[in-house]
Amino acid sequence: MTTKKKLITRMAVWTGGVLAAALLVLGTALLLMRSDRERFDEDQRAERQQVVERTRKYVGELAKRIDRLPVDPTLVGEIESRYYEERSSGPMQVWAMGTDGAFLFGVPRESFSRLNALYDREVTPRLKEGVFFDRQTFLLGHLDDERELDFSDAFLAGDEEKPADLVERLARLQDRSEGTLVLSSPLKAADGAALGSVYLRRAVRPEPDWHRTDDRLEVAVALAGGTASLAFLFLWVLLPTWVYVDARERRVRRAPLFAFLTVLSSLVGLVVYLISRPDGAKALACPGCGGEVNGGAFCPHCGRDVSAAFCSTCRYPLKPDWAFCPSCRTETRSATAATTEATAAG
Repeated sequence: MTTKKKLITRMAVWTGGVLAAALLVLGTALLLMRSDRERFDEDQRAERQQVVERTRKYVGELAKRIDRLPVDPTLVGEIESRYYEERSSGPMQVWAMGTDGAFLFGVPRESFSRLNALYDREVTPRLKEGVFFDRQTFLLGHLDDERELDFSDAFLAGDEEKPADLVERLARLQDRSEGTLVLSSPLKAADGAALGSVYLRRAVRPEPDWHRTDDRLEVAVALAGGTASLAFLFLWVLLPTWVYVDARERRVRRAPLFAFLTVLSSLVGLVVYLISRPDGAKALACPGCGGEVNGGAFCPHCGRDVSAAFCSTCRYPLKPDWAFCPSCRTETRSATAATTEATAAG
């Protein structure tokens, strides 16, 4: 193996080692980041589940305290206080409906006042016209967008500039409960008579799209990814270089073609070359003593002149009477000398 080929081989081995180490660090860092993210998501789900369980318990306790109508204003005030305490866990609304569909109370009061006013002005008059749009469905579907609804006198009066019937528009928007938690519990009097139902609606906090990753892991991923990319590019250049040098040593006739294929396909081209290359480099033998020569002009064993025994271009062994090399078609030295002597004699 020549010095050039040894150098390329060592560089390729070291580069492959660096690439493997960088990929190992990169994979480990990515696994740690994924594990950290999964642990964060699990904590978030546990927190949301705690909110759900706490809310369900609260609705049950609240229903037990409402045993007569009208609802005690003091209790409504306590619900409002709870509403402001729970706002950090997501928007929450609490209201109650009687068995006859009558509205009993609602927290926050301002939102329910707006929605009930809109329902009484626009929906209630149309119930006699065959429109079925009950108050409970209306409240449940518009608690989040009550501030966006138009409460102007012209809009409510139904002037000519009104683009569409309000009831149809509200019906199209009523399904707004996706991503929300709605709990209910029946209300009963002390004697067991049904009074209605209490409802609690809370926006369930979605999966957070933010997560602060450990800075050390981010740095490790960046460095390992950059190192792996550079090592891969360097190895991509070394492989075809090694193929070309090895092919020239073994006197493969299509050495540039194999190197080009290795450039295009990297390891695939290298494997193809290793399968198709000759088993070993052809050793040059002295025609006199049979000893191995290094391609010089004289045999190091017997001192015979071997300058004309091998092709000067591809070092293919030649016979004395050959005028051209059978491998590369180069004119041999003996033929050149014969041509020169014939010219001088003429």
